[in-house]
Formats: sequence, structure tokens, C-alpha cells
Amino acid sequence: MAEAPKPPHDSGSFPFPPGPLGGCPEEYRRRRAECPLAPVTLPSGDEVLLATAYDDVREVLAGASFSRNLRYPGAPRMLPGEALGDDPHALTSMDGPEHARLRRIVQGAFTPRRAEARRPAVQAVAEELLDGIVAAGPPADLLASYAFALPVEVICRLLGVPAKDSGLFRAWSDTLLSLTPGGAGERRRAAAEFGAYVEGLVAEHRGAPGGDLIDALIEARDEGDRLSEAELGRMVRGLIVAGHETTAHVIARGVLTLLRNPAEFAALRADPGLLPDAVEEILRLQIPGHGALLRVATADVTLPSGAAVARGRAVLAPMVAANQDPVRFAEPGRLDIRRADNRHLSFGHGPHFCLGAHLARVEVQTALEAVVRRLPGLALAVPAEELTWTTGSRVCGLRRLPVTW
Repeated sequence: MAEAPKPPHDSGSFPFPPGPLGGCPEEYRRRRAECPLAPVTLPSGDEVLLATAYDDVREVLAGASFSRNLRYPGAPRMLPGEALGDDPHALTSMDGPEHARLRRIVQGAFTPRRAEARRPAVQAVAEELLDGIVAAGPPADLLASYAFALPVEVICRLLGVPAKDSGLFRAWSDTLLSLTPGGAGERRRAAAEFGAYVEGLVAEHRGAPGGDLIDALIEARDEGDRLSEAELGRMVRGLIVAGHETTAHVIARGVLTLLRNPAEFAALRADPGLLPDAVEEILRLQIPGHGALLRVATADVTLPSGAAVARGRAVLAPMVAANQDPVRFAEPGRLDIRRADNRHLSFGHGPHFCLGAHLARVEVQTALEAVVRRLPGLALAVPAEELTWTTGSRVCGLRRLPVTW
């Protein structure tokens, strides 16, 4: 019998530095090869297990013996003090009947049909932004002027939120997504300000409904059940953060990836029918979140790799690591816009699969199609190696994307 892989001598500290050009941390690749389930130390100082193999990550995300309910005393935390993902009443922190109840109430607002119905509005935003970019002429920072501007404008229109407030959203999101252990005070202030803003927003919509997504959530029912005020506020805050931050970085990373693969860029321009598969490949390869939400084992579990997780042990299962597993994806670091059977985990898996996945796909598809069609001569204005990336955050993204055409 082959000897079981030995865990690293040093548990290592999360988050790990990103790979080249903001890619998957090299530490995930090393661990997957040497020991796919091994201890890691979080910024809080808590030690948990880190899963890096596709099948193991998938099992942790969806297995019946893993729970997102970390509300018990002494539960491990990503950061000391309160942080994003620790709210015990948030949808992402629930399991079982209480989680299913909230999903049932709101899921009708996020169906594929509703997402597809919003495509013309997303297309209109993309065209307006590119009109302005083309009129201003090169060079341009495509991150600020397009990749961020598009999902912010879309989520503002969908929620009935004033676009002038988008700067507030980004500042609050950046603070709440930070993994800096000493930033607890700033995170509390940002959470309080964000919460008060959303309370006011919901009150305005109750007084003057406008037929947008907030109104749909206010009216959402499941056999007479509806969201409480607190649940509604949490849902809107989550939509604002998730509805622009990660989508923006996927769009920027997608543009960068296509610019670094000119043959694929040209293929997309020649055959737009390749776009859906190309977007799935970009989602697999360029997921900006290098971490994950913690899960705790509710029973002794043996993962598909053969690794054992004892009851009560917490596990971090990053989707970015699973998406780079060569056992599941041939040449995982290579962009292949014709890749078959691309069952990536970028939107999660199981009960906590991303509510907004269908809308995110529509936005990324629309954004990239418009860029490829309207800016065929697009090129980086600086060498790719000179691009800078965010660190110390749950999201690894470009700071700028300078381009010319």
C-alpha cells in the first residue's frame, strides 16, 4: 500500500500570495501534490484544514456532513472580531430548514429566465460605457471605466439605487472584504454605515415602489412567508457587494486573459458563438476569490482523496484550488475557450450555490462580447508584468487595467 502523503511541517498562514498575474496561489498547487488536506493558520490565529483537490473541495461545499453554521462558542473565525461571513443571521451562515426557507422566498428573483430578460439592459450599459471610452480616446483604465462601471451601473439599476452612491459601495466593500487582522474597527464602522444606508433605501422603496429588485424582494413570498426587515436588509447588502465586486474583477481578468491569448481573442471575434464556453473557461481560470467560507464537519468524514476530517474540525475549501486540479482539468493553467465538460466550482456547489450566478454570467458574457466586437485592436498599454494586484483581501483583483487600441 502506498504511503499516505505527509502534511507540511509548517501549517502556513492564509491568505497565500497570488501566483503570477494574480493567478491561483502556488501554495495550493504544492499542497495538492504533497498533501491535499493539511492545516493552515487563518489571520485570526485559528488553525483549520485546507482542502485543495477538486473532489475534496466539492464534497466540503455540498456534503451533508459539512455545515456553514459556525455560531457555537469557540468556533473558528477567519479574522479576530466580527468580519464578513460571520453574521449568524446571513443566508451564507445558515443550513437546513432556515437556509432553505430564505432561498425559497428569494430564488424567484434570480432565475435564468429573469437573468436573460435583463440582458438588453446590460447590453445598453455596455454600449454606453464603450461609447464614452471610444470618444475619450486611448489610453484608458478599463478596470475603472468599464469592468467596475458596468456591474455597478447594472446593480444600481436593478435595485433602484442611485448610481452616484457607487463610490460608497466600493469603499464599504473594500473594507468588509479586507483580511487585515487589525481592521476590526474599520469593518464595524463600514458595516454600520452600510446597514443604515440600506435601511433608508428599503424605507424609500416601501413608500414609493418602482418595480425594481428591491421591490421584488419586499413583495417576495413563499406560501405567505416573507422576509423580515432584518433579512431584507442583509439580502440587499449582500446583493450590492456580490453584485459588483467579484463580477467587476472577473470582467477585468477576462479582458486581460484574452489580451494575453490573441488567438483566442481573434477566434471570439470571428465566431461569437464561442462566447458562452469562453466565459465558463474564464470563470474557471480567473476566479478572483482565492479563499472560501469556512465549513465545520458535523460528523467524522473521509474525503474522496482518502483524507480524514474529524467531527468538529473546520475546513477551508477554496474554489480556485479546485478549478486548477489537473486530475479534473487537463492543463488547468491554460486558457481553452473550447474546453469540454467544464464543471468548474467558481459559483460554489450544493445548497450555497451563488444566487446571482445566472445574472453574473449574463454580465460577463455581455461585457466581453462588446469589448471584442467594438475594440478589435485592444492591447495592454504596459507590459503585463507591470500590472499590480490587490493583496490582503478576500478578492484578488487588478488595481488598474491600462489599455490602448
